[in-house]
Amino acid sequence: MSFQKILVAIDFGSTVAELLHHAEEEARLHQAQLTLLHVFDTQIMELQLPEELLPNSLEMLQRLRSLAQERLESLQKSLSLATDAVLLEKSGNIGRNICGYASEKGFDLIIVGSQDQGAIGRLLLGSVATSVVHHAACPVLVYKNSAKA
Repeated sequence: MSFQKILVAIDFGSTVAELLHHAEEEARLHQAQLTLLHVFDTQIMELQLPEELLPNSLEMLQRLRSLAQERLESLQKSLSLATDAVLLEKSGNIGRNICGYASEKGFDLIIVGSQDQGAIGRLLLGSVATSVVHHAACPVLVYKNSAKA
């Protein structure tokens, strides 16, 4: 199977460098276009906050958005392969948002990292990787951090 468009879901965790290394290898192997995607959860904007807190919350949200964009661009520049980088601002299930973007833009492979968060973490928070595997319309490649494997 050969892939043309590969989407890499980025979460800025401690294993992102290893994930990007593997994603770059896959893109080279298939001579595919590589796109980095970070889903910036806008759910805080949907909260009903008192007016006196709203300006501070919006300033914080703008700062977090700016930091996410800077980090994404830094990761993009660290790669030797030409890539696109997308900061997707959406609320809701991150895994489903990744799958929706991949489907909408015609990606034929999604690469996502898997963090070992333990049983309680999975129970309370769920797993983005699990959500992507269950909802993707295309193949999904899940990389586990080799230091924890």
